[in-house]
Amino acid sequence: MLPNELTISIADLPITLCLEWLDQAARAKIVTRYSDFIVPAAPAEFTISIRVEPGAEFIPFGIAPSWQIRTSRQDQRIDFESHCEKGWVDYASRRGELVIRPRGSDIENFLRVLYAWLCIEHGSLLLHACGVIRHQRGYVFFGPSGNGKTTTARLSAAYTILSDDLIIIKKNQDKFIVCGTPFRGDLPEAPRTNQSAELVGVFALTKDTRHYLAPLASSEAVARLVQCVPFVMSQPQNALRVTEICIDLANHVPVQMLHFQRDTTFWEIIE
Repeated sequence: MLPNELTISIADLPITLCLEWLDQAARAKIVTRYSDFIVPAAPAEFTISIRVEPGAEFIPFGIAPSWQIRTSRQDQRIDFESHCEKGWVDYASRRGELVIRPRGSDIENFLRVLYAWLCIEHGSLLLHACGVIRHQRGYVFFGPSGNGKTTTARLSAAYTILSDDLIIIKKNQDKFIVCGTPFRGDLPEAPRTNQSAELVGVFALTKDTRHYLAPLASSEAVARLVQCVPFVMSQPQNALRVTEICIDLANHVPVQMLHFQRDTTFWEIIE
């Protein structure tokens, strides 16, 4: 019998999911996808009730060339809407709700947005990036779509892939830690790995015909990092906080431009 309620923890930020309104197939999908992140019941950042309701799409497909995810904040409430999902969380009650259309039946986009906001609250970053643990050391490769995050992950398959799409960076005393997430991009075959490591290198990706590193001025490094923080930047207070976190990160961990081609020898110049 699958549970009516479970707690998942990503980067040590637990949330509780209430599944009693879902059928067994939907519960099984959630348990399987987030299995490495399920923890014993404990006080959570938020408790989210999830249910499936028939009806029209919340945002019709075809109105824009890309997938639509909309978020807004009013006082203590954050609202979320995508094509087949609509939800909210309330900071005062630390509760929330997610409604899913049957054809969608997925909580992933909502969780991505929720963790982006949670990270800001805790002085951390959800970043569009590939994360890799190699020899117990953490590396982050970031950039816009198409710059090579998934390629870098595939070329690093011998090591621990934290994600090819979204990772979390948090500060622990005077060190930064890179944390795995269950969120995947174009590498669905990679396991969803709940591991973390001290972050020793951050690399802005650009495809090239050879491997080499180029220095980035602190201001450019921060600007590039800020551009890869999703879901939260429409709020001015978030934009300021994100910038502060990125400045701190760039002051503690080297941020460089990595020019690379499609082979594994880029690791030789990194190390």
